[in-house]
Amino acid sequence: MSPDTDSRPAAIDIDTNRARLNRYRFVLHETMHRFAGWLPQIATFELKCEVGRAIWECAQHVNALYLRLREIQSPAFQPPPDEALVHLVAELPHAPDEIALALAWTQVITPDLIRALERHETATFPNSDQPSVYAAQHILWDLRQQSQRLHAVLTDARVASIRTAATDEWIAYVQALLAAAGGIAGDGHRTTDTPAAPAARRAFTAPREACRDERFVNHGADADLMPDEADYGHHTVEEFERYSTEMLAAETVAVVMYALPRMPWGFQHDSARHLYDEVRHCLMGFEWMRRRGFDPFLSPQYLHIFTWRMQFPPVMQYCLLTMGNEVHAFPYRHRRVEEHQKSGDRLSEQFVRYDIADETQHVRFGKRWLPEMLKHIGEPRSTEDYVTAALHIWENEYKTGKLSLNVE
Repeated sequence: MSPDTDSRPAAIDIDTNRARLNRYRFVLHETMHRFAGWLPQIATFELKCEVGRAIWECAQHVNALYLRLREIQSPAFQPPPDEALVHLVAELPHAPDEIALALAWTQVITPDLIRALERHETATFPNSDQPSVYAAQHILWDLRQQSQRLHAVLTDARVASIRTAATDEWIAYVQALLAAAGGIAGDGHRTTDTPAAPAARRAFTAPREACRDERFVNHGADADLMPDEADYGHHTVEEFERYSTEMLAAETVAVVMYALPRMPWGFQHDSARHLYDEVRHCLMGFEWMRRRGFDPFLSPQYLHIFTWRMQFPPVMQYCLLTMGNEVHAFPYRHRRVEEHQKSGDRLSEQFVRYDIADETQHVRFGKRWLPEMLKHIGEPRSTEDYVTAALHIWENEYKTGKLSLNVE
């Protein structure tokens, strides 16, 4: 059939295709960073966990789009030439509170992104552009599932009661910003006036302390000596109580991600996974404790450790975590696997073995990216000397519990 007699609607051309894919990538990429900046100051536990997962999922989606974009444009990552879209994304972190931040994402941005991807899936050439269709289909599945989970968290009676008039003002503002950009795809009707920010807008600053909701009753306890490993039962309870506090590690990685947005994409992608692994370890501790009849919300949170880390530059924080905490954990973890096997405690054994697999990857991340991070910040010391200096701090302060906190 000749083009003149083909009644099917014309597919979008390749230039429109890559422009739209780049817009989706930009929104997801920038949201990943904004969520990372917010993570430590989100207090509601369930929301903190979902935002941690969303950071990882955004990274997965950006990577899928990166793999396609690098095939049809160079460089793969390009700032979109649309000031309204850039302004929309730049405003998102200035939400008045964590509920407004999450609702703007799940009620305004995500539904429009889903609609854009649904249209894109059928508007492009189904065969010639199958790699884009494939990426869109998988991103759509994740976003729909993510929306359902966030909806459940945000409509929970306890969380819904936190919603205020400022929340509604913020959602209306984000809706207006989205309309000014013609939607995520940029092909919608655009309003001509730049929306005025509401009084509720709160200029975002990176947090220096980690937040927990009111169910956590013990924020700042010092880490006591654990029961002797020979006392299997009591030691195991303490072991998994410590797992339930690993949100601190996720929050540390989040701070590093937010502070170093110009690091290579590979670092950002690995760090998003590192961050979400630590969220899962925290949830693993919660699951273990609840199965054994303990209330994880009563566990000490050691929030002063986050405050202590925040005194150091982001690269030093990353080094303290990967080359300090994570490198040195393996002898203990392997002993625990053996003890769990001897006791017939399959749940504990499996949990720790999965943790070992994750931590092995985290150490690889540290060894891969620390030299690049040091180059990025212009650090004159060699990687070896820098790690030695970090371990001196880790041995003398973190390991002993004698944390030097500078009170401003």
